[in-house]
Amino acid sequence: MKKSLFLLAFLIFASKGHSQKLKTYYINYKNQKTSKLNAKFKRTVQKQNDIWVVQDYYLNDSLKRTSNFNDKNLTQKTGVFKNYYPNGKLSSVLEFKNNKKHGPEKAHYITGNISRLAHYNMGEATGKWVWYNEDGSVENELDNINPNILNDNYAHAEFPGGKKKLMEYIKKVDYDLRKGNMVYNGKTITTFQINEEGKVTNVDIIVNGTKQMDSAIIKHLYNMPKWKANKKSGKYVTSNYVVPIAFGQQNKTMLSDKVIGEAFYNSSVNDYKEDKFDLAIFKLLKAISYNHMEAKYYFLLGHNYFQLKKQDFACENWTIANSLDGGILKKEIKDLCNLK
Repeated sequence: MKKSLFLLAFLIFASKGHSQKLKTYYINYKNQKTSKLNAKFKRTVQKQNDIWVVQDYYLNDSLKRTSNFNDKNLTQKTGVFKNYYPNGKLSSVLEFKNNKKHGPEKAHYITGNISRLAHYNMGEATGKWVWYNEDGSVENELDNINPNILNDNYAHAEFPGGKKKLMEYIKKVDYDLRKGNMVYNGKTITTFQINEEGKVTNVDIIVNGTKQMDSAIIKHLYNMPKWKANKKSGKYVTSNYVVPIAFGQQNKTMLSDKVIGEAFYNSSVNDYKEDKFDLAIFKLLKAISYNHMEAKYYFLLGHNYFQLKKQDFACENWTIANSLDGGILKKEIKDLCNLK
């Protein structure tokens, strides 16, 4: 009898050593713990065989990410990471070793089609990489890749002197306004495009300040020096950017995610009316990044894709909209996308 009790106690202890109690809490976009009221995602954490297994969920309880870490602070990535779109489809699969990308990486469009196949060796791009168009055709293929080859074919637009110089340039707009002995306080958010030649175009104030602030921002951004344009498949292409600008050294104004999301949405409505569908899509994706539970964002996103004759992308976003608000879609759209 004593032997049986000892064995039972040992098994219980051993079991606890391999798998600990599941912890559940809420996080913000920075993966910081927060209240349910301010949450953007729900997270579960459980230690299994010296690995902290993490699962993140959208607030409608659909899976967003599965990941693994070597430490309880969740800073040392290891093993396979999987990311999911709100429609439940896989967004990407990648592997980590010693907190560095290591092994194959696969990225998907929201439709499920593959967008990129890549490979890393301890954080360095290596091997064969393949990029795919939205319709599944091959966009570009590179063998024996390295960081230099990658940058020659794919690179983000860059301000002369890099990010630090860009921030210095942006701050000058506040300084120039204060030279007029007027104090302006507030926070703004502005979008703009860098065209193939590296010039600033389509400056748009998303979150407005005063008329003087907005006017100064527009003038300041259009007077920017030429950038090194965004590169895709070895060709320079137009790209979109967002820049927040704060006025006043003592300004403590806080913009809520809901306010910012609505501002991007309202701006995208104007773009949609003006047939600027690609620009509207960019802004709607930004709106979703601030509030992924708003059905009307996906609804309008679907309409923009539909206008670009991308019915599969439209239907995926309408599916998400329908899951968040069962009354948002008309029967014609439900029939088109085979939705109940």
